[in-house]
Amino acid sequence: MIDDDSRICRDRPPPAPGRKPPALPRWFHQPGRWESLRPDLIEGLDVEARLAFYAECTPRVFPTPTEILSQDEETEVAYLIVEGQIEVSFVDVDGNTVIAHVAGPGEVMGEVELLSGKTCAATCRTLPNTRLLRFTAPLLMRHVPVEVLLRNFAGILHGRLIRDNRLQAIAQFYSAEGRICMHLLRMTSAERPEVQVSQSQLALLAGCSRQTVNRTLAELRAEGIIEQRRGLIRIRDPGRLSGKRLAP
Repeated sequence: MIDDDSRICRDRPPPAPGRKPPALPRWFHQPGRWESLRPDLIEGLDVEARLAFYAECTPRVFPTPTEILSQDEETEVAYLIVEGQIEVSFVDVDGNTVIAHVAGPGEVMGEVELLSGKTCAATCRTLPNTRLLRFTAPLLMRHVPVEVLLRNFAGILHGRLIRDNRLQAIAQFYSAEGRICMHLLRMTSAERPEVQVSQSQLALLAGCSRQTVNRTLAELRAEGIIEQRRGLIRIRDPGRLSGKRLAP
């Protein structure tokens, strides 16, 4: 196992009968950490069953950006985000890098490839100070009944279809400034009003220049709609931000 030094480790096998599982890192035991973490992939499990699954996963900590899954490569593990974010990107046939999604706590990366045996459809890269739980297919199947897993998996794919449809609409019908506002809204929520994203990443998401992102963020900041620190944007007024996406 690992602690906060991000050393590489192997997935732990289940403890032998009558033996205690290996000790987990300090951050795993912090009060209140797991109550709000409700991954769609294991939805339907009670608290005890969820904690049993978490306890057998391998904790990983990434203080700096790190590629954990690579496009067109196979994977034998998937990752549940506990804290932080993961940037999902892919390179098209012409060599253009496209940021498809910025995933947050509760989302799982690599589960489609893990269960299908296919190569990774995209590259997943952690953003700074991201904490994950790594697991294998046998571990997942040991803790989640097949019928529950199938239902949850279908729900996840349905959510991604909706997200892709929304992204198509954003790309086709909104101005560059509107696209920036829409992506900020999409990546945040009332419970999680902050997003760790650079201007370059936001420009790739919105399909515009970094100068346009810089100008738009400056305007939003001047109006008190957002706060901005290095690499971090906090939405102060999502209602006004939502109105801005439709501004001419």
